[in-house]
Amino acid sequence: MRESKIAVEKNDSKKVEPGTFLMEYEGAKILGSLGLPIAKSALATTKDEAVKKAEEIGYPLVLKGMSRDIIHKTEAGIVKLNIRNEKELLEKFEEIIANASSYKRDAVMAGVLIQEMAPKGIELIFGIKKDPTFGHQLVIGYGGTLVEIMKDFSMRMMPVSLNDIEEMIKELKAFPILEGYRGQSGINKSMLYSICLSLNDLVEARPEIEELDLNPVIFANNEAIICDVRISIGEHLGVESSPRDLSNLKYMINPQSIAVVGASTNEKKNGGRLFRYIVENGYNGKLYPINPGADNIKGFKAYPSLTEVPEEVELACIIVGANHVPKVMEECVQKGVKAAIIYSSGFSEIGEEGRKLQNQIIEIAKRGNIRVLGPNSIGIASPGKNIYTAFGAALESKVKVPGNIGFISQSGAMGSALLSRAWDQGAGFSRWVSVANEADLSTSDFIELLATDEETKVISIFMEGIKDVRSFQKAAKKAIENQKPLLVFKTGRSSIGQKAVQSHTGSIAGDDAVYSVALKKYGALRIEQLDEMIDVSRAFNVQKLPNGRRIGVLTASGGACSVIADLCSEKGLEVPELTEASDKIQEYIPPFGSAVNPIDVTAEVIAKPEMFKKVLEILVQDQNLDGIIVMLTTNADPGAVVIAQAIVDVFRQHDKPIVVGRLGADSIAPQAMALYQKENFPVYSSPERVVSVMNYLVKYSELLKKQQ
Repeated sequence: MRESKIAVEKNDSKKVEPGTFLMEYEGAKILGSLGLPIAKSALATTKDEAVKKAEEIGYPLVLKGMSRDIIHKTEAGIVKLNIRNEKELLEKFEEIIANASSYKRDAVMAGVLIQEMAPKGIELIFGIKKDPTFGHQLVIGYGGTLVEIMKDFSMRMMPVSLNDIEEMIKELKAFPILEGYRGQSGINKSMLYSICLSLNDLVEARPEIEELDLNPVIFANNEAIICDVRISIGEHLGVESSPRDLSNLKYMINPQSIAVVGASTNEKKNGGRLFRYIVENGYNGKLYPINPGADNIKGFKAYPSLTEVPEEVELACIIVGANHVPKVMEECVQKGVKAAIIYSSGFSEIGEEGRKLQNQIIEIAKRGNIRVLGPNSIGIASPGKNIYTAFGAALESKVKVPGNIGFISQSGAMGSALLSRAWDQGAGFSRWVSVANEADLSTSDFIELLATDEETKVISIFMEGIKDVRSFQKAAKKAIENQKPLLVFKTGRSSIGQKAVQSHTGSIAGDDAVYSVALKKYGALRIEQLDEMIDVSRAFNVQKLPNGRRIGVLTASGGACSVIADLCSEKGLEVPELTEASDKIQEYIPPFGSAVNPIDVTAEVIAKPEMFKKVLEILVQDQNLDGIIVMLTTNADPGAVVIAQAIVDVFRQHDKPIVVGRLGADSIAPQAMALYQKENFPVYSSPERVVSVMNYLVKYSELLKKQQ
């Protein structure tokens, strides 16, 4: 038999560097050692060897050229399907060698993989992606050549449990096909579970795996066959997380004494505004302005340096030029300061020189056991304590509402804007924190703090990223243990600027999708829209949690009934039929109303607002409903006040959430809106917002049950 003119060389000895893909036969060998159902195959380096291996495996066959230098085999023309006999085998073998050379002339070939031809069946993809923050993620999806177009996949952090796997396959749009559809048999799910659990073992044994594609995995005849393997090798870098001593954090949020280094008599300067906000908002601790050029500021004796303050200083607010900060930090160590907020910019956010300066001040802080917020922070506000160590423009607001929402922002400007907007809507805050550069204290540290803070009932976060995943996991666990909802709005959804990926898994499972999976795993609710942050935070501050997703809907408009029902369906909320409740409701509403769920009490409610309370009580008492949505339209005072009081009264007396929307202008019902405001009861201005809030309440209730 004449050999190919193009030599086939072995390159098994070629070192696999990080970022390199294993050849398929290498990956298949690893998977086979774990008992995974790999298609029968063998590597041939000559045509004689190929014929022998083919006879052992049996026709029909698939031939695949193996080269570490060629990632996309199909594109290179080195995959040949349905080889039926020896003649075709020899022709295609030589064709593969020629195509490889044509595609990449210097490609080194390890040989040609001779593989059994799998039967037709349901094609799935199993993938692994190693996220630099959260570690290995498992992907299950509808596979084949259209995987990146269909993007029908589900993802979980590894290791996965049987419950995780069951949830994942139910999330697929293709789930009915897997179950069996229109007389077609479904897949052997026990094989699917076995593959996933074996992949747990794989990443534990081989943590250096960066990406993995098993696509397609064909399920047919009650079996599963892995037809293609692609594994990328990276570096194994262990996740390091040092224990965090947060004991001094109490001096930052509840200081008994504050020194403002850089306080100014000029209130146009940040140091002047910061000092004014502390004074004007009623701070009742000891306050020391530090300014060598002033005798006193706003009636407080000024000191030329921190070390000349005669009494103890718990918190230093440092608002001087970046190059002066190291000297001030040395004075903090000398003075025995417990905590410091650094507002100054010019550190890691500007590049390498700033990063060096930032590292210098943190090293100084460590020597003095000083906890540091910032640099580049806007500060902290604690409305309930009248402590405003912040200089954001939001503090110009004449209305600063205390409350039970803790808010942490990695963006000072966005956080300040949301604070002012929330106050404008009547939302009350326990703490507002701008973490900025997180050189020392991080978002996770403040989550952990707020999880046990008696002033805080719900924790909301504007997040750009997570520095230390283990600290975040620990903090999130503490929040859920204390039943404090953790709400996260995460920026950076787009794929712009992300590194190129070479696997199907890497393509469909982007970095943002990993964050969604991780937040869910750790018990946090991801908020999808920025304007929902305030809505949902206010709801969790007031509302009870539903036991399920069965929702009763009460409106005064047939149109509103349809809109709310459609929105509930989109969110996966059930609007079940009523049984006995419908007969009772029919007694109170006009015959042209609707006593079935959704309930339409009609515009008659304007003339007889007292009937509204009776209908609402019947709905709340129905054991087949877990929560109530009330969607009002254009009711005006004085009838609107009667309805508002009815809602508040019924809400107080029962243990189900009642989420209220109102389309009419506030100006036609000022008394009703004032009543809602007095009772700290949020009212939302659109059907979309009402249903979205109820959906988040349901999600958190389900999340709590899962964590128990």
